[in-house]
Amino acid sequence: MENTVIRTDLFGRRLLTASPVEMTAQNVALILNAVLPLHFKNSEEIRYLNNYYRGDQPILYRTKEIRSDIKNLVAENRAFEFVSFKCGYEFSHPIIYTNAGQEDIAPVDILNTYARIDGKDAKDLELAEWFYKCGTAFRICLPSKNQSVDEAPYYTDVLDPRRTFVVYSNEVGKKALLAGTYAIKQTLSKTGQIKEQWVFGIYTDTEYFEWVIDGLSERTTSIQGIDFTKITPTVTKHPLGMIPIIEYPLNESRIGYIELCYHLFNAINNIGSNRVDGIEQFVQALLVFINCELPKDEDGNKIAPRSGDVVDVKGTPGMPADIKYLVAQLDQSQAQITKEDLLNAAYEIAGIPSRNDRGGGGDTGQAVVLRDGWGAAEARAKTTEKLFKKSEMEYLKIVLRICRDMAKEEIGNLTLKDIAIAFSRNRSDNLQVKATSLKLLLDCGVDPEDAYETAELFGDPVAVWRKSALWEEDNPRNESDRVKNISVMLSDGYVDDEWSIANNPLIAEADKKALLSRIELAAQHRADDLMPLE
Repeated sequence: MENTVIRTDLFGRRLLTASPVEMTAQNVALILNAVLPLHFKNSEEIRYLNNYYRGDQPILYRTKEIRSDIKNLVAENRAFEFVSFKCGYEFSHPIIYTNAGQEDIAPVDILNTYARIDGKDAKDLELAEWFYKCGTAFRICLPSKNQSVDEAPYYTDVLDPRRTFVVYSNEVGKKALLAGTYAIKQTLSKTGQIKEQWVFGIYTDTEYFEWVIDGLSERTTSIQGIDFTKITPTVTKHPLGMIPIIEYPLNESRIGYIELCYHLFNAINNIGSNRVDGIEQFVQALLVFINCELPKDEDGNKIAPRSGDVVDVKGTPGMPADIKYLVAQLDQSQAQITKEDLLNAAYEIAGIPSRNDRGGGGDTGQAVVLRDGWGAAEARAKTTEKLFKKSEMEYLKIVLRICRDMAKEEIGNLTLKDIAIAFSRNRSDNLQVKATSLKLLLDCGVDPEDAYETAELFGDPVAVWRKSALWEEDNPRNESDRVKNISVMLSDGYVDDEWSIANNPLIAEADKKALLSRIELAAQHRADDLMPLE
């Protein structure tokens, strides 16, 4: 357990930057010497936030000087609640790729199949959990080592942000210069002892550098005394032509939701612990003897009364004696109001719907959505989408690069401009109003693609529109309406039989002439039956 103190220095992760230079081993080593101290500070903060998320919170180490025997430790893990809600609301449905350009959607479907085989939906959840906790996360994508029909041509992994970093150019564009990750490598010596070494793997656009260093501990926060320029790395070429590690920041400040509400969480824990202390102190109130003494034993020691004992109170003139409990009860209602105020503030800051029951009889569905904070949650989700898609596009560049080498026949000429990224969250709120708006837009002649997107009914409006168009060709709605209108006009005498049959799409052309002949013959028979007898 490490989170023994309340920190006041959590303001997001630091951006690692350097001047762009030729990526030689010497220059990469110089960049590492400059940026790793900052990375280790980020790493230490991420470790603290991750422990806080897991329940290791400062309230568990509180001290209490007065009545120290009554010290309750109540940790309401709201950090876990907030991160879990964000992951569930924004990433519970798989992120899918849709066709944004070419007519042939098969290559995009193949890309979705590869993502499913690679388990991308579960890895996206792991990625989201990291950047909601600590403000940033990292993914790596490399060619698959196993050429199997049951595997994608690439594999991905979510890297631990405590041991991963990306260094960006400090010039316009902020291009990634290099990215690195490190871990402990264990080797067995000839004497049978396990030797631990730190392996730093650094990727540039074209090369992979690996430094092996002894003497760094798990909690290293400084590399003072270690100069990467004095250690010779192993250098190998890689064929991707780009850095395979991609950073997914939650926002530009790289600040997670835990530290946004960190002090509110601590205050809520403190209130909860003190409330339980107040209840226990009321139950275990002190017994005060006023102007009277306890009986003494043979040794002259005072004998404390036990439960059920009768205490003989004797007073002196002018000094009345009394025995009573020293009680100061905590106002639980005021404490609850304070706690709810802090919790509502945290919900508003994080954009999470409130759990308070404030419903009214006249509330409409949209009013409830706005009042309880679901509108704010959706707005935050859209903001997260924008930055996630920016990083996801960099990830797709690597995926397409690998697929062109290893699965050219499957993806064909698919390029990044043909792919759109779609989040498929539940959009069924206010469904009737959205459906009515969609019908109105279509009836007004708005382009169907724009109408479906404006209605915000579907996670992938373009795909739904295209599927609907195909369904419309096989099941035309207007034809059934047309037949119904013809029958109504026919019954009202607006049209004759010949016109109605000729315009009925349900009657085959070959049958129309025979049907008309039969109608004429039937009409003639009716006329003959009605002819008066001479």
